Amino acid sequence: MKTSRYAILATLVLPFASACGPTADHSGHARESAPIEQRGDEPMQQAEWTCSMHPQIRLPAPGECPICGMDLVRVEDTDPDDSVTLSAGARRIASIQVATVDERVLDHVVRTVGRIELNEREVAYLTARVAGRVERVFADFTGMRVKQGDHLVDLYSPDLTVAQQEYLLVARRRDADPAALELARQKLALLGLTPAQIEHLESSGTPSVVLTAFAPIGGTVIEKNVREQSYVAAGDPLYTIANLATVWLQAEIYEYELPWVTFGQSVDVDVEAVPGETLQGVVAFVDPMVNESTRTIRVRIDLDNPGERLKPGMFASARIHARLAEGGTRAAGSVIGEFACSMHPEIRSNEPGACPICGMALEKDVPSGPAAAALVAVPATAVLDSGLRRIVWVEEGPGRFAARDVKLGPRAGDHYPVLSGVVEGEIVVVHGNFLLDSQAQITGKPCLLFPEGLRATPAHAEHANH
Repeated sequence: MKTSRYAILATLVLPFASACGPTADHSGHARESAPIEQRGDEPMQQAEWTCSMHPQIRLPAPGECPICGMDLVRVEDTDPDDSVTLSAGARRIASIQVATVDERVLDHVVRTVGRIELNEREVAYLTARVAGRVERVFADFTGMRVKQGDHLVDLYSPDLTVAQQEYLLVARRRDADPAALELARQKLALLGLTPAQIEHLESSGTPSVVLTAFAPIGGTVIEKNVREQSYVAAGDPLYTIANLATVWLQAEIYEYELPWVTFGQSVDVDVEAVPGETLQGVVAFVDPMVNESTRTIRVRIDLDNPGERLKPGMFASARIHARLAEGGTRAAGSVIGEFACSMHPEIRSNEPGACPICGMALEKDVPSGPAAAALVAVPATAVLDSGLRRIVWVEEGPGRFAARDVKLGPRAGDHYPVLSGVVEGEIVVVHGNFLLDSQAQITGKPCLLFPEGLRATPAHAEHANH
């Protein structure tokens, strides 16, 4: 007779029936697929033989499977109902492990990758206010760190010298018009003189030959466009300075993930340059447009950057946590503060006021979803999924297990939220459930692939079309 490695399944599954404790009364549970024999005064069901690989084959005598040629195995079932009962010994052999269904707060995780970029709000550009010649360059290489107010470059400008002389002429008149004096002072400020430089001009009475330009913010020089003894025109860029205390992670998500991402969600970020540490960020912006080439949506994640360990251009992986609400839907983002700026939503406050960036009035924020809630959940390993149907095996009594159809929400880490099928406090199988399902399939009971079972199926019905 032919043999096959799939016969191993039968050797593992079928011994459970003989190890399942006392034999139950089978009266009233005759199969349609096999005739009934009489032994004394008790009706007894005739033995059935099946294929461990094609359990839909049900024959009244041993032989070979008409589909694959494997040796048929005898069906032994001591359970009168649709459950599978295991003795303590059989349970140990099958390594059955169970867990209690409970309520917990769940996060659906959206995984993505992105690139570290500059925080555009922390980038300053220094341009020439007047035409002139570069006399001296203090910040003389890209990458130099500067503090706010540090001198960067000296410019000689005839136009600036003339403007200083005009101011002194107006200031020295005894009948100087205050309005004219103020206009002359404003002209100097527009040409790039700081209030301290104007005060020095008033006290010294001598025009400065060169104009010193200072750093508008503290940070890193990421672009330098000046050389000593070169000439610049009004409006020419001199320096670009970026503050790297905060950076942006620009990530991409697919269209189907968009319902799970919203402003205010927490994000775990991993970067190869920071091994062994998970950085914390927050979703600050979701692009309203879809990239038609990649069919993705850009998501901006704000990150603090102490020590400037994160460098623009680095790649990073991110896990966006979408907390679940009732019904397994996305909950509102976890933002702090009831008032926000419509142009800068990352600015949050518990009280009304003005945005520190643009000065607009803060408005009361409306959450973009229901509140988070604790949900009934089962471990992901408890779920058997055929693609069309999901079941869990529930322990309904000591050693007695039954398959249960369940309706689940989106996977959240190691758990699924349960919408229907099981309730809090029930016990589900988390290890060995596939073996239980195989035992039910062999004995013709309801299982993952055969919701109605195979006991009512005529012997050759399933094979008639082959």
